[in-house]
Amino acid sequence: MARDIQILTLVLLLSVVFALGVFISLIPAQLWPVSVVLAIIALALDVIAFANKFYFYLAEPLRKMKNRVITIQQEDSFYMYPSGSAIAIRNGSEVTASAFVKIPVYRSATEMTDEEKMNFARLFARVVTMSKYPIRISAEQYVINKDEFIDKISKKLSDAQQKYTSITSNKDAPRNEVDRIEGELTMWHNLFANVTKARSQGQMAFAMVSAVGASEEEAVNLATQKAEEIAAGISATLGITAAVAHGEEILAFLEPEYMIPPTTVTEMMKKQEQGAQV
Repeated sequence: MARDIQILTLVLLLSVVFALGVFISLIPAQLWPVSVVLAIIALALDVIAFANKFYFYLAEPLRKMKNRVITIQQEDSFYMYPSGSAIAIRNGSEVTASAFVKIPVYRSATEMTDEEKMNFARLFARVVTMSKYPIRISAEQYVINKDEFIDKISKKLSDAQQKYTSITSNKDAPRNEVDRIEGELTMWHNLFANVTKARSQGQMAFAMVSAVGASEEEAVNLATQKAEEIAAGISATLGITAAVAHGEEILAFLEPEYMIPPTTVTEMMKKQEQGAQV
């Protein structure tokens, strides 16, 4: 549809330019200013006509803006295979599947000596060159979702607060029991403050390998087989436990909402505390 509109626009603009050229040739010499203006208009339309070939995609969203919904791409860029072992995309009669290998990262380069960095670089070079298949190795930072952990701490803090309120309301309560509950309340309060103070970030590395097949099952089986071979090679070379990723673990390498979770309980609690202080 868009291609047809592009061709139609090109034909109309060139037709207008041709009509203006014919019209200019019929204008008397005494009306030369009119001829100049029309010539400039014809030149501008001519430029727009040929620019339309390369920049028509910029005008397409403007044309559909009145519908308030602009569809950039109707098909998903990929879909998850039902087993969750790979992602796939169909291209004509062929299916391309990609599988992912999780590479645990236990140490940072800032914690290594110069000799350890050189040894790690040599090992990593062996990892890159050990596969006979093209592979992509990447590392990325992600935001750790601490919502469940923070929710547990919040409940413990609330329970400790209730115990402290209950025991302090009793004038005959033993002093050592009051001190114990007060210490427990302080512990949970400090832990809650430290955990919610800032976002926690982690780092993960992964390797991606792809395969092409005539069917989904064939492509996915080939991709997972390659991924298992690569995982075994990485584990043996680096001395770690690399494994093939499944399900949401794969999405963590691809989807931004899995790398950076939406508004968390941490941020909501911070806003509530700030509101209470104000």
